[in-house]
Amino acid sequence: MQRLFPRVFYGWVMVGASFAINMSVSPLNAVVFSFLIGPMSADLGVPKSALAWSLTLRLIAAGLSGPLIGLLLDRYGSRWLGAICGAIGGVALIALGSGHSLWVVYALFAFSGLAGFGGPAGQLLTQVPLSRWFVAHRGRAISIATAGMPLGTVLTVPATQWLVEAVGWRGTTLIFGVLVAGVVVPMSTLFMRRSPEDFGLHPDGEASEQAVIEAAGAQTRAALLSTTRDWTVREALRTPAMWLMLTALTLQGVMLMGTLVYRVDFWQSTGMAPALVGFGTALDPFCVVFSLLAFGAIADRVPIRYLGVIGVGGMALSMVPLIVSDGQPWTILAHNAMWGIAAGGWITLNSLVWPNYFGRLNLGAIRGIVLPVSIAASSIGAPLFGYLLDSGMAPARLWTLGLIGFAVSAVFVLLAKPPRAPEDPSGAALRVPEISRGTA
Repeated sequence: MQRLFPRVFYGWVMVGASFAINMSVSPLNAVVFSFLIGPMSADLGVPKSALAWSLTLRLIAAGLSGPLIGLLLDRYGSRWLGAICGAIGGVALIALGSGHSLWVVYALFAFSGLAGFGGPAGQLLTQVPLSRWFVAHRGRAISIATAGMPLGTVLTVPATQWLVEAVGWRGTTLIFGVLVAGVVVPMSTLFMRRSPEDFGLHPDGEASEQAVIEAAGAQTRAALLSTTRDWTVREALRTPAMWLMLTALTLQGVMLMGTLVYRVDFWQSTGMAPALVGFGTALDPFCVVFSLLAFGAIADRVPIRYLGVIGVGGMALSMVPLIVSDGQPWTILAHNAMWGIAAGGWITLNSLVWPNYFGRLNLGAIRGIVLPVSIAASSIGAPLFGYLLDSGMAPARLWTLGLIGFAVSAVFVLLAKPPRAPEDPSGAALRVPEISRGTA
């Protein structure tokens, strides 16, 4: 490993591999599904609200597999696990092109969910390893890797529109399946590794563990952003911060997934030109790319919950153009630009709050507990929005409901202060940085 890149800290090689993996799995994104749901509905002869359950089943399966994936990541890393998950995602998409029954579609979406890709806030298979490899530069490293997700979506959205017209939705999923397996499997096996300690290294390429702490302190104003203690899952579950963040995840997940799945259909229903809808939708992930890099650059210097409030609050504001839209071009552009910029803050929060609050050692297990909650909430969003629309609710009222949900979620994020250190058996508080005593 070190012979290939003797002058580069291997963590940055991991960042590059993670970027490629995140970019390649963009066909499993709900944004891309929103362009397939119409052709699939017409071909299979089923309503869109019924097809929306396929996305829900994928998310439920991802939630069920999340705890196991988290534990396996802590123990073995993402090298072979990532390869297996890449094969699952690719095979599911390839097989989807041959599905002629709604139940087959349901089964394949659920199967693809076992890989854990397409989640609402990033991939465990890339975020957990990178959180182990970086401390002082964690925000920058994870933001660069995660930027592959929106960049992939920017490219995949117009590709989806063109492929559906050229080869149909079935040929499109076949091509996407080959792409997912063809990138994730080799990238995982060749480059992904569990932790720097396995190779006699330390996070950020420092010479010792003490140097890691000192570097983090210099980088983040006396280490006030990230704990130096590794919390257990039981300890984390006893903190108010964990439950406040879980509540925020639940509200945000419902509103996010419902909005993602149905906003394209809404714009089309207002008479917007297909080219405008495609451009406007691609503007969202395009803005996320730069937003992620910007938030990541400051995440090592600013308390992470403040960035989360900006992100979720920005999503609330982005609903205003949807509420007032009657087909005006500026509304789709304003919504997607605001949404994309805000999403960078939310993704950064979800990537960094767990290692920053609870440490590196049990991160996979902790994220494995958090992920099912987030995914369960997201799985409710698409069918809930679909049934509300089918029942006759005006879209403007639905988008107003989304605005309120995002705003309340932002309040819970703000209240989720860093957890206090638990006490040892002698009654003395265990040492953690200042932020972990709730001063940030």
